[in-house]
Amino acid sequence: HTAGSNVVSRVLHNIMTQARVAYQIAEQNEIDIWIFFFGGEVLVLPMAAARFLGKKVVMALPGHTATMMAPAGDRLILPARILTGMTCRLCDRIVLYSPALVDHWGLERYQEKIAIAHEHLLDFETFGVEVPFNERPVTVGYIGRLAEEKGVWNFVRALPWITAGRRDVHILIAGGGPLLPGIRGFVRESGLAERVTFTEWIPHEDLPLHLNDLRLLVLPSYTEGLPNIMLEAMACGTPVLATPVGAVPDFIRDGETGFILASNTPEGIATSVLAVLSRPDLEPVAKAARDYVRKEITFEQATEQFAVVIDGLRN
Repeated sequence: HTAGSNVVSRVLHNIMTQARVAYQIAEQNEIDIWIFFFGGEVLVLPMAAARFLGKKVVMALPGHTATMMAPAGDRLILPARILTGMTCRLCDRIVLYSPALVDHWGLERYQEKIAIAHEHLLDFETFGVEVPFNERPVTVGYIGRLAEEKGVWNFVRALPWITAGRRDVHILIAGGGPLLPGIRGFVRESGLAERVTFTEWIPHEDLPLHLNDLRLLVLPSYTEGLPNIMLEAMACGTPVLATPVGAVPDFIRDGETGFILASNTPEGIATSVLAVLSRPDLEPVAKAARDYVRKEITFEQATEQFAVVIDGLRN
């Protein structure tokens, strides 16, 4: 799917994509249950096609399009909210990662359709501690999409305070997205080029290497479901400092398995980063996070939770 370069082309491309998906659904008549995942909450035409054919529809929401559009002031946020309302009424079940997302995404009126489950799996042979925590450089990182809803601009604007507060700290910014050119320009103009390393998209198999090079991963998002990078960092024994959005507080208990950002303003991020780096108990927190994620993110839990969702539709 190509988004398009302006409002008109975005709308037309989206309609074309929806028509193609609806046609594919109509062609696959032997399918009994359709699961709509990333971006599925705005796919009204495919969902209507599935319901018209008498199929069951599950909408698994790892994110919420309208909420993600809000920080950037996207002009299509109202149509996205309208489409989401339509798909919420059309679907048989809404699957969320956490009960906290009901309020966060304004889904209270659909409470009777909501189930809690996640599909996250981690290969703990790949994602593990390779570099002991006390041997890691003092590197603070952001890894993810460089977009407004991720709060990454606030993190970048916090860098002058962070680097002034700790002369030994280095910064990693890994990922790509629409904000990358502006972020590079800010770092250069702030005289921080020697203390900030940029790495564009990291292949998934290389993530453990980078996570094992960090003392702290910062996730200052305005909205999240259950971020994979948070779980992967925890598995690698890397403490996470994150805003308490979505399912993040289900895994990050402040001061025990990670750290919660009281504010994701630049000043708030800088204050929290410097405070966390000065704590003497970072290694025990990292170990507790690793133990917790190994207990909670298992194949058995994921399949059992989704089995309940699917079996409920067959009754």
